[in-house]
Amino acid sequence: MTSLTLIESTVDKSLSPVEQAYRYVLDAILAKRLTPGKRIPTEAIAEALGISRMPVRDALRRLEGDGAVVISSNRGASIAAYSPSEVMQLMEMRSVLEGLAARLAVPNISAAEVEELRHRAAQMRRASSDLTRWISFHDSFHNYLSSLSQRPLLLKQTERLRLMLMPYYSHYYEQSCELEIDGLEHQKILDTIEYKDAHHLEQIVRGHTLINAEKITALAFA
Repeated sequence: MTSLTLIESTVDKSLSPVEQAYRYVLDAILAKRLTPGKRIPTEAIAEALGISRMPVRDALRRLEGDGAVVISSNRGASIAAYSPSEVMQLMEMRSVLEGLAARLAVPNISAAEVEELRHRAAQMRRASSDLTRWISFHDSFHNYLSSLSQRPLLLKQTERLRLMLMPYYSHYYEQSCELEIDGLEHQKILDTIEYKDAHHLEQIVRGHTLINAEKITALAFA
């Protein structure tokens, strides 16, 4: 059986066992303890969390629905692995959907939402020395912006694409050390939001999600 290095869980124990297992696997992907194609040992995760194997299996089925995990009858569960072409397609889809969500969000953004986005951007800056925390705050920023579209199905799809791409972005950021793209991309997004220009914001977000797409894809399969 493929082993997973056990670490002390930092997952909130007030969560349900299924949610604990779900978060633990995502943390393991972010920390690159679980990489594309690698088998996921149910027993090791259950032991690390102090729960039974059934909630872990339920969490893996949920992750399968998210596109982050593949479950087969002969191999069990493993982290989903995508080809270079598929990774590029996923990034293109993410670009279109997150751009759409940002455009739809503009009428729903008040000073309070702008302040919340600034807070999340500040969290990213403060976490620049910790890749795992930085990615978590980065996704929190974008997921919150998408949520302001008030389109739950659209938000669900953008979150799913982020989970599917997580191992590839994590690998790129770790290898390139490029956490913030030239020109302070997130500041550009915040500035455009304040101008209330929905069309321009859509273009900024679409460009932001596709920047360095070819380098991310190439590095992932080097």
